[in-house]
Amino acid sequence: MANSSLQGYSWNVPEELFNHLNRTMNAYKGDKNVPGYQRLRNVLDTKSLSYENIKLVKNFFDSFGGSKNDTEFILNGGSKMRFWVNDTLNKAREGIKNPKDAMMKTGMGNQHIKTHSKSGISTDNVKIKKQKVGSSARHISDNRGISEITKMLSLLNVITENQNEINKIGV
Repeated sequence: MANSSLQGYSWNVPEELFNHLNRTMNAYKGDKNVPGYQRLRNVLDTKSLSYENIKLVKNFFDSFGGSKNDTEFILNGGSKMRFWVNDTLNKAREGIKNPKDAMMKTGMGNQHIKTHSKSGISTDNVKIKKQKVGSSARHISDNRGISEITKMLSLLNVITENQNEINKIGV
């Protein structure tokens, strides 16, 4: 999958989920050392989750064996957070995978392997340019895949025009 390509990205917590988390924090009057409390506090303070942190939240939900009524489950955002985390990661992974698949369908070679060279021959593949936000974080928008496909269509138009010119010349 495209997991390694997502390192360094971060996502803003949607307002509806943020409000849910804030209500959870305000309603909780228990022990502040219980698992999940500090994560909730951090999410509310930053209003975002990095890829690394979103993976930790996903891992929590994937391995949690308790009830939806358990304090730890609730402090981690409950079902709303679990849905958002899974949905966000799926969209981000697809946003990287789909343009690579489209490039492969146009004959550009396997885009899913890391670039490398053998015996001095470069096998570099076309890479998707990552957008920088701030100094160290990158941000994925839901329209990223559309932008990359638009670029690919422009490239295909240029290739088609060049092929038509070659055909006219008779080469």
